[in-house]
Amino acid sequence: MQSRRLRVLFLASYFPKPDNSLMGTWALTQAQALARQDIELLAVSFTSWVPKQIATTRGAKAYAHCPKEFIWTGGVRVRYPRWLYYPVPPVKGWAYVNPEPYLKMAWWSARQELHRIVEQFQPDVLFCHHSLPNGWVINQSLPHLQKPLITSDYDFEEMSDCAVYPKRRKAVQAVVESASAMICASKRMENSVQSLFPQAKTHTIHHAIDPFPEAAFQLPRPAVLKNKKVILACALFAERKGVPILVRAFHQICSQHPDAILRIIGSGPEEAIIKATIAELGLADRVQMVGRKPHAEVLQEMVWADCFALVGWDEPFATVYLEAMAAGKPVICCNDGGITDVLQDGIHGYTVPPKDIQATANALDRILKNDAKRIELGHNAKRLIERELTWDIQMAKLLNLFEEAIDQHPGYALAR
Repeated sequence: MQSRRLRVLFLASYFPKPDNSLMGTWALTQAQALARQDIELLAVSFTSWVPKQIATTRGAKAYAHCPKEFIWTGGVRVRYPRWLYYPVPPVKGWAYVNPEPYLKMAWWSARQELHRIVEQFQPDVLFCHHSLPNGWVINQSLPHLQKPLITSDYDFEEMSDCAVYPKRRKAVQAVVESASAMICASKRMENSVQSLFPQAKTHTIHHAIDPFPEAAFQLPRPAVLKNKKVILACALFAERKGVPILVRAFHQICSQHPDAILRIIGSGPEEAIIKATIAELGLADRVQMVGRKPHAEVLQEMVWADCFALVGWDEPFATVYLEAMAAGKPVICCNDGGITDVLQDGIHGYTVPPKDIQATANALDRILKNDAKRIELGHNAKRLIERELTWDIQMAKLLNLFEEAIDQHPGYALAR
């Protein structure tokens, strides 16, 4: 029998749209990494149905004008079928606690197109970002599809909250019972899943990054950054990201380091609080709020920086840390995050307790006052990425997991 390449159907609802390329960039990067392997890949991103006539906000327009299909850089072909699922307040909060009614509506609206895509593509494995909603929706169709299901989760709270909300736990339990494997972003998340769902077939596969292009290291700093020690932060401005804590910590030590500036990239609901904190502390001349930036510009900012600092808590395994490390920068982060699976305190940067302004200030001071140590930490961070956390290394682990799931799936054999 003639062999054929492995076919992977990759489902991710949080995926870039042509009119919103900053949404779900990590999912696209992973899809591009998968597409570079010797497989056939089709990505499916179920997209909220929004009539063009009522789409007035930027987010709504990205949904309403999204094409049925789009090919991204790297040859990643993505289908964007519509479904009746809207991850926006107040529906999002209600569905988080009691997900099944909303998930059933999503599945009802998606099932015909999902079955049609599977029938046309004939995948060997179904790979879903997030147990809810994608894993749950696929699970409803598994008796019909007869394919191994692998899920991948990235948010601590989405799993740990199953201990708090019984109806949420019940919905995830349905996925656990049918998934051939459940991938977690970090050991902390895997331990949490195992404690809640002992029968889950869990694995930890960390996030990854492509090496930076050499050209990024050749571009000189702009005039605004010359002769400065740049602490860079980049985040969605949500409370959990801890940006005001970083600002207050910087305030404690900035007088000792007159050439240091804190440069913050991002936007979000906490922006007014961050700006108010900067004004309260009189830091307008030392803290630069530069707004949202395209991903390529963020990466270049990392190359120009001296250090990357983001003291958000409960970070699953934030890719932004990997990007900074790949740029050769030491990282300051909280010691409860998934990144500490690989980042060692005093080797690749410094870790601090969550919400601890003084500890964060101390870490910033250590980074700024010792140039040789700062450079050493950055070199160590870059080597760690190159040795363990490139996409090609991590995708080899993922593909091995796909093969195992296929081999162990009842009555299923892939021709070789």
